[in-house]
Amino acid sequence: MLIIPVGRRPDWRKPPLVTLLLILLNCLIYFGLQSGDGKREAAAFDYYAESSLGAIELPGYINYLEQNHRNSDALAASTALEHENWPQVLMMMETDAAFMKRLRAGKVVLADTEDYPRWRQQRDEFDRLRQASLTNRLGFKPAEPTLASLIGHMFLHGSFDHLLGNMVILFIVGYLVEETLGKRRYLAFYLLAGIGAAGFDLVFNASRIVPGIGASGAISGVMAMFVALYGMRKIRFFYWVLFYFDFFRAPAIVILPLWIINELYQYLFSHGSPVNYMAHLGGFITGALLIGAQRIFSKARVEAPEQEERTDPLPGELARIDTLLNALRIDEARRALRRLADAHPHDLLVLRRFYKVARNEPSEEDYHHAAALIFALPETHPGSTELIHQTFLEYLRLAKPTVRFSVPQLIVLIRRLARSGHADDAERLSRVLARRAPQEQQLPALLLVVAEAFRRAGNGTMCDATLNRLKAEFPDSEAARNASIVSN
Repeated sequence: MLIIPVGRRPDWRKPPLVTLLLILLNCLIYFGLQSGDGKREAAAFDYYAESSLGAIELPGYINYLEQNHRNSDALAASTALEHENWPQVLMMMETDAAFMKRLRAGKVVLADTEDYPRWRQQRDEFDRLRQASLTNRLGFKPAEPTLASLIGHMFLHGSFDHLLGNMVILFIVGYLVEETLGKRRYLAFYLLAGIGAAGFDLVFNASRIVPGIGASGAISGVMAMFVALYGMRKIRFFYWVLFYFDFFRAPAIVILPLWIINELYQYLFSHGSPVNYMAHLGGFITGALLIGAQRIFSKARVEAPEQEERTDPLPGELARIDTLLNALRIDEARRALRRLADAHPHDLLVLRRFYKVARNEPSEEDYHHAAALIFALPETHPGSTELIHQTFLEYLRLAKPTVRFSVPQLIVLIRRLARSGHADDAERLSRVLARRAPQEQQLPALLLVVAEAFRRAGNGTMCDATLNRLKAEFPDSEAARNASIVSN
């Protein structure tokens, strides 16, 4: 589930420079400094494969697992080694903080053994090669925290999708928070939210040695700042659940507990997920506390601007078209109505207006197009049935040089007219369809629908005539076999 607050459009006369610079910096680091991390990691693993480290360390790690009664892990590692899948065992070992602490302290490969000098030199070189990766050097490792990683982790990303998602959300929520707080305070609060995210990561994942990266903790803080600034004022939110998304309005601050509950739930029950939910939670709480402290201790009062209300542009467009019509600029009005009708194909007011103006020139393409839009109205649309019939009768009379019914249009119109009680018109169109597309697969079923319309209207003669036509023209069809049902 994703819930994001949505602000009004940015005021580009006063662009959100800090937000834009943060986005630019994250992109430059990902596409520039981080771009070689894959090759650096590969070089480190190639070195490990060529060295004698695997023969010395990996059996020692399996022995360590067995001594600590981690039998399932020991069995998995042994099986992987037997199948020459040493990288799996290496990654298990490298992410085992307790073992790595013993290993680097010289408690696994002892200093008085023959292998120690060679192991020490190769282990230092392998660590150096791994540290060449920006992710390993600046990613936040709770088991090995550094000042550089406390800041650096929030400017690194694991993939393009990771970067894109974070930067989109940062822009959506960041520009308004920046406008409200001011550039310097906003930047300071952003960095503090990222540090707060790392702090929660440190407390709840203290033994983890895998580097945590991403701006999502800091961005969670900005989202919390957004809703805290609006407080109980109702604002718009975008939400996405599985395949459904929409907008809703709610008091801003009530969403914060939902975010916090969701992160706690995910942390407790989404085992194995690569998402750092505690970092998100730390960001949310830090962001909210920063705004709370701002309100309590700062002399400068900050108030988020009003959100831009959703406005329907349609009335304004129709008013502009009326102005064109009043000025007798008919062609301009007709072109504008066509664009509007194409954009709102189910709006009866727009379609009626377009058709009314277009029928003044029944030989023009616009008239045929206006009629086609009306004929395509969905059956469930209120008021569409009579509008379609009226338009149909008028179109037969006015269209020049002749009517333009496509086969799909004919099929729709026959069914609509028959169901709405206009059996004569439906029957007339069925003959047009038979001439136009005699092999149309839907034609037998349509004739059955027309016959049923005549039966409902009490016109037994035409009902029988239509059924006889169906049996004569399509004797082997399923509709012909079902004809007796209607005749009864």
